[in-house]
Amino acid sequence: MSRSTFALMGTRILSVLIGVTLSALLARWLAPESYGTYLFTLTVAQFLAMPILAGLPTLVVREVAIARSGKDAHGLAGILRWSVGFILVTSLAVTGAGGLFLLLQDPGKGDLSVLFIAIPLVLALALLQLGSAIVQGHEHPFAGNLGDGLLRPALLLGLVSLAAMAGGLSTGTALCMHVAAAAVAAGFVFGYWHLVCRDRQPSGGPPVPRYETRTWLASLWPLSLVTAASLINSRLDILMLGLLAQAEDVARYGIAVQLASLVVMGQTIVNSIVAPKIARLDRQADHDGLRSMITRAARLSATIALVLFLVIFLLGAQVIELLLAKDYAASWLLALILCSGNLFSSAMGPVAKVISMTGNERIMARLVWVSAFANGALNLFLIPVFGAIGAAIATVTAQSLMQVLMVWWVSRRLRIDTTVIGRQMTAG
Repeated sequence: MSRSTFALMGTRILSVLIGVTLSALLARWLAPESYGTYLFTLTVAQFLAMPILAGLPTLVVREVAIARSGKDAHGLAGILRWSVGFILVTSLAVTGAGGLFLLLQDPGKGDLSVLFIAIPLVLALALLQLGSAIVQGHEHPFAGNLGDGLLRPALLLGLVSLAAMAGGLSTGTALCMHVAAAAVAAGFVFGYWHLVCRDRQPSGGPPVPRYETRTWLASLWPLSLVTAASLINSRLDILMLGLLAQAEDVARYGIAVQLASLVVMGQTIVNSIVAPKIARLDRQADHDGLRSMITRAARLSATIALVLFLVIFLLGAQVIELLLAKDYAASWLLALILCSGNLFSSAMGPVAKVISMTGNERIMARLVWVSAFANGALNLFLIPVFGAIGAAIATVTAQSLMQVLMVWWVSRRLRIDTTVIGRQMTAG
């Protein structure tokens, strides 16, 4: 696991550097007001993607890992075809509803053209995440994260830079660049699966897909609730800042989120590696191996988080001043608040993956929605009073509450300590 983790770590660091560079350039080229509008528009697009993805990536990772561990070629073929069909059907429904809504709006609004461009972005991002989930389910975590983690942001940075040098950069242009970059990255992950991951066809021809639609839909519903609540938890702060505060606050907060993402980087990478392994070990009833792997994963991700937190604490203000104007100086304090929450989450280990990958997605949905409601209430109360700082405090508080509830449930019901402590728990 360590070799894969450090390979992904290098990729992720490069990805974050690209993301920070892209944010810095856009913040300079679009000005704080326009950049804040840009971030708000992307957040709206991510919310539109909720009905399409609907927890599908998590389901695909789990089902692909289980089918491969049981050498179930028919079940594997079924989940792959079914998931692609699900995305295409739901995309048509969302596109139709979104297009009709926009057509009914006042044509004099200047942001309608941007929202129209966001519709193909939703489909491109959905296919990219599906392809990444398929590759990760085959236990190729590096390639599974490469498309969305590095290729897409790198392409986007290059395209946006070219548009800026040509003097044609705008919010709408940047969004078109997102569509192109996501589409190319999606093509990469599906191509990798086809050439590297896919098993060779037997002499008798390709396996006949076996569809377990009722079972998959039964799992997909709670996973969808988890995905929706997770998106709300991760993007509600920016959405509510856009509604309740100034666009400049959204811009500064967006820079802080980019810096804070460094701290949770280790946990994100480790979780992507251990997710299919959790499903496989749980199915094989290897409880000792599962507990040992989870403890190692928690300690590795927490160590990475602590190191990066200290780097941001010591150098974050200088980095912001170097890359951006003084208009973004307040981003450092916001980043420290968000980093503290990410550091705590990393110390709690891959608890969310343990719940989802062991078939307890209904419990996961309840716990995440408790956090989402707390997040919304806290943002609604704190943003009008404290602005962006209130959004950061609300997000960290709700995030920490969710982690504590998940760790408590896993230790009580599954008898696993997912934290860095790694207590040995006997069956109750």
